[in-house]
Amino acid sequence: MKKFITLFEKTENIHLIKDVGQIPYLMHIYFGYDSTIVTYKNNNSYPYLNNEVKGLKLEFIPKIKFGRYSLSILWYLFLNSKKIDVLHMFHHREKTYLNFLMYKWRNPKGIAFLKSDIGLNSIKEYDGFIPVKRLKYAMRQWLFKKVIPKLDIITIETKEGYDYICNKYPEYANRMLFMSNSIDIERMHELVAPKKFQAKENIILTVGRIGAKEKNNEMLLSAIKTIDLKNWKVVFVGPINESFKSIINNFYNNNPDLVEKVIFTGAIYDRKLLFEWYARSKIFCLTSIEESFGFVLIEAMSYGNYIITTPISSANEITQNQKFGRIVSDQNILSKTLEKNIENQIDIENCFHSTLEYAENKFGSNKILNILQQNIFTKM
Repeated sequence: MKKFITLFEKTENIHLIKDVGQIPYLMHIYFGYDSTIVTYKNNNSYPYLNNEVKGLKLEFIPKIKFGRYSLSILWYLFLNSKKIDVLHMFHHREKTYLNFLMYKWRNPKGIAFLKSDIGLNSIKEYDGFIPVKRLKYAMRQWLFKKVIPKLDIITIETKEGYDYICNKYPEYANRMLFMSNSIDIERMHELVAPKKFQAKENIILTVGRIGAKEKNNEMLLSAIKTIDLKNWKVVFVGPINESFKSIINNFYNNNPDLVEKVIFTGAIYDRKLLFEWYARSKIFCLTSIEESFGFVLIEAMSYGNYIITTPISSANEITQNQKFGRIVSDQNILSKTLEKNIENQIDIENCFHSTLEYAENKFGSNKILNILQQNIFTKM
């Protein structure tokens, strides 16, 4: 059985149902890898190991660091690289490059797989993977030049980002792989099946860390104040930042008529309960300033939700250039878009079934990870 190792030192229980855990877990399920995440022990327990990622292993290493570099990971790789068939890491960072250099030194035939996890906007801003004109990134740039000939697979999550990168580094284009982020739709629908459109409720849903600066939840709250929700509700799902609670209180004090219509659930860690909100809702709204991808959007689409999002890196790709939603640049446009939906001026029912089909075909993990496995197979 071939060994697939994901190195992610900050792994917490929640990461097991995100790409950190889902990639090695599904590579185990689909292709029979012996999959392990190597990490520090960041939680006292990891309950998702027992009910969501059965068969995935965690291996804990001591937290021994020298600045940003993990000496314990380097020592782990020194001892174990020859037993690792595929080494998987995230992000273009100095420590990531250094870890890969250690791995390829100890195991030149092993597959080094780097998931870039970088948004299109950042790729364009940096003119590549790294801000080349910034002095503080000189070490990262130097290490990148050393490691890129040794990397076997570098994935980019958007097609436009992939094209940009291949043009930027043409001599290494054969190492680049366009691999969209994906979700285990089969598992989601096993927990909660999609509803028929007629059974859905008039709910506008948003999911995330409520009140986090980058989530920009104030934009949605401000938009709500300017429109008549009629028989619609707006539901915010996710842990609420302490600093945001006063903003919520002020919102209710100034808009007492909306107390019953604007709901904050707090954190929901039970995946079944979370997916039930997706299944009940008709519209999903994301107002983030920036996201490297936006997993919540494709989760919502897998339940047929109409998408309203700000122009994050993946917005055009996820909505297929607004075929399955609208991209809004400011609060006024958001207000008008929400109002049109509430007034039934946008026929979201008409694209309900095509949204479900598109999400499964475009973002289903079984299809996406098959592309990765084929790429690994050709390079082994």
